[in-house]
Amino acid sequence: MGVLIWVFSAILEATLLSSLSLALTPDGTALLEFKSSLNDTKNILSSWKDSDESPCDWTGVSCNPHDQTVRSINLPYMELGGVISPSIGKLSRLQRLSLHQNSLHGVIPNEITNCSELRALFLRSNYLQGGIPSDIGNLSSLTILDLSSNSLKGAIPSSLGRLTRLRSLNLSANFLSGEIPDMGVLSTFGNESFIGNLDLCGRQLNKPCRTSLGFPAVLPHAESDEAAVPTKQSSHYIKGILIAVMSIMGLLLIVLLVFLWIWFLSKKEKAVKKYTEVKKQVYQENCTKLITFHGDLPYSSSEIIEKLESLLMRRMLWDPGGFGTVYRMVMNDCGTFRR
Repeated sequence: MGVLIWVFSAILEATLLSSLSLALTPDGTALLEFKSSLNDTKNILSSWKDSDESPCDWTGVSCNPHDQTVRSINLPYMELGGVISPSIGKLSRLQRLSLHQNSLHGVIPNEITNCSELRALFLRSNYLQGGIPSDIGNLSSLTILDLSSNSLKGAIPSSLGRLTRLRSLNLSANFLSGEIPDMGVLSTFGNESFIGNLDLCGRQLNKPCRTSLGFPAVLPHAESDEAAVPTKQSSHYIKGILIAVMSIMGLLLIVLLVFLWIWFLSKKEKAVKKYTEVKKQVYQENCTKLITFHGDLPYSSSEIIEKLESLLMRRMLWDPGGFGTVYRMVMNDCGTFRR
């Protein structure tokens, strides 16, 4: 009986050891989670199986030989769709991630910054959206970063300036905006790294940043994302000052317009009064009044033209005097003018 128990326990132990030896590594499990978020229409990743002991023979995967941890993922030009799973952050020994020239969408997960040994990140020519992870400055070993030709938006994180080993940077052809931080390693890159982002400005593009009123903005650069908070507060303060200045200018403009209107009315009134009614006349006729004027007549142009035309049809001439022929014109209000 004791022999049978011993034999049974030995078989059970061997079975357990065999199952443990065939279990997939943690990096392999993380890669299967990564695969589950992809759209592999051409079945490129058919070799990625949970029945394998290690992912080191999978398509596009290479491992560190001494501990079987994943060292690189190379899957460019594979027509892969879907999103980048946050499980990519579980690959702590990953050094290279190449997913360029695919059809990936969604955001770049912030968990990718957990890959502390990452040296090269190629994500160009996809449909990635959102912003650049704010903690990307934690990837202290990064030497190559290519996020070009996507649909990334927002500001460039100032933490990128902390990547002292960065030798190649390409953020072109996106929808990034704001001022490029002119600090750290970011100050060493030129126009070709940022071109194609219409709303970007800064020294690297030779394009000065401007305020909402169109004036050049001279604002201090934040040394980190945390240090950028006071800058935002100061920008609100500047906006408040600009709004107050614009309000005062608008009020002054209104006062000026009112003053000009009053001046125009007073001038018009003076012009109307540039004629005088002669009270004492030698020969006073009924329903007539003699008016002398200087400047504009206090009558409409149509009425004056009508009366002038009537001079040709009616005898309204006075006798010639010392100053030549004298004309007399009687208006509708009985006002009489001589010339």
